[in-house]
Amino acid sequence: MKQFLLLISLSFILASYATVPEKIFTSQKYKDLGSSTNLVIPEGYTSIGEAAFLDCEALTEITIPNSVTSIGEKAFFDCTSLTEIKIPKSVTSIGGAAFAYCNALTKITIPNSVTSIGGWTLAGCKSLKKITIPNSVTSIGLAAFIKCESLTEIKIPNSVTSIGGAAFAYCSALTKITIPNSVTSIGEGAFFQCKALTTITIPNSVTSIGEDAFYGCKSLTTISVSEKSPIYEALKIKYGGLVRPL
Repeated sequence: MKQFLLLISLSFILASYATVPEKIFTSQKYKDLGSSTNLVIPEGYTSIGEAAFLDCEALTEITIPNSVTSIGEKAFFDCTSLTEIKIPKSVTSIGGAAFAYCNALTKITIPNSVTSIGGWTLAGCKSLKKITIPNSVTSIGLAAFIKCESLTEIKIPNSVTSIGGAAFAYCSALTKITIPNSVTSIGEGAFFQCKALTTITIPNSVTSIGEDAFYGCKSLTTISVSEKSPIYEALKIKYGGLVRPL
């Protein structure tokens, strides 16, 4: 009888947890809190909804609680006064263009819980000078950092296997980038118009590289790649004397 009652209790508890609704912080919630310029999202919210702070040009600072596990698409799109943001370790997914065109953003902390940087995530963040990509990230999406005009250096961790098309296009201040042996593909125009980039080393793990990956890189003097690399000949034909064997 005791075992039977215990099973009923456990079933009830599990059912209760299964039916707990996701608590989403929306643009309406922001308005209800008075559209503050310095906002603390209350504990208990599990996600920041799609376009929750879209075009909130007055927002300068925000605190995200540890209860949040996801940030929706365009959540902070065009928050032009937001200068810094710390994403808690509870967050596992960040939607596309989540921080795009946050022109004043100088610092962002991405925790080890995040596995991918989606398309257009930080596009147009022209004040962002430095970012650390955690070793939990396996892919960098389409145009993820396009037009991050102040970004000077970036280290891609060994966990990343793919760099999307135009991922760093128009990063005109980027002088140095490290591509690890884990990367197998580099998308079309990945470093398009990176005018300050001087040298780049492509590991043997890269088996495909998109068209015009280094187009407009006017300061580029050396593309180092092994003669045994599957893309060596293609690069040699495309970039001629810039290609140097490792």
